[in-house]
Parts: sequence; structure tokens; C-alpha cells
Amino acid sequence: MKRPATLNGFLDQGCTIRGEVDFADLLRVHGHVIGSVRSAAELLVGEGGLVEGEVEVGRLAVAGTVKGKVKVKEKLVVHPGGKVLAEIWTPALVVEEGGVVEGMVHMANGLPLDTPKQKV
Repeated sequence: MKRPATLNGFLDQGCTIRGEVDFADLLRVHGHVIGSVRSAAELLVGEGGLVEGEVEVGRLAVAGTVKGKVKVKEKLVVHPGGKVLAEIWTPALVVEEGGVVEGMVHMANGLPLDTPKQKV
């Protein structure tokens, strides 16, 4: 059984970060991140949150907006009102009613993104 994620950081509305963001367990973004976000854990982009750039995380939940390139190792969930306007690589994608995905989606047949594909 997975242990619950520990909140490493919270970026509230009205705050902007430009550059590289790395974290260990869980980051909630309700503000604005411009740049790259990397972690083996979970990124949660809340209502009003905006992430622009490159995102490479283990899990991603979006109720705000993500623009750019998105690589998710486990699962991407777009909640109602959430928007992902990006080129996406993920083995699992859930778009709830009212969520928006616009862009190219690459799915890895349930394999982790770093697993080499076997020839058929």
C-alpha cells in the first residue's frame, strides 16, 4: 500500500515562479509557474493555477491549466474545468466531464515511459 503523499510545497494565487522546480512528494500550484517542473511524485495544479513549460512528473492532476510539454510516468487526470494544452506522454489519461485536452497525446500502452518498446 502506498503511503499518502506529503505536501512539499504550495504556490498560492498571486505568486509566480520562473525557472526550475523540483520536489519530492506533492506540490500544489494555485499560482503561476513558468519553466520546468520535475519530480517522480505528484503535481496538483489547482483551480486558477497555471503551469507553462515542461512538466515531467510521476502523477499529474489538473483543475487549472497546463501549457507546454507534459511527461507523466503513471497517470494524468484532468478534472472538470481543467485544461491541458500540450504535447502529452502518459500511459494513462483520464479526462473528466468538463475537462479539456488539446494537443497531441502519446500513450505508451501501459508501459512506463522509460521502458524500451519491443519489436513485433
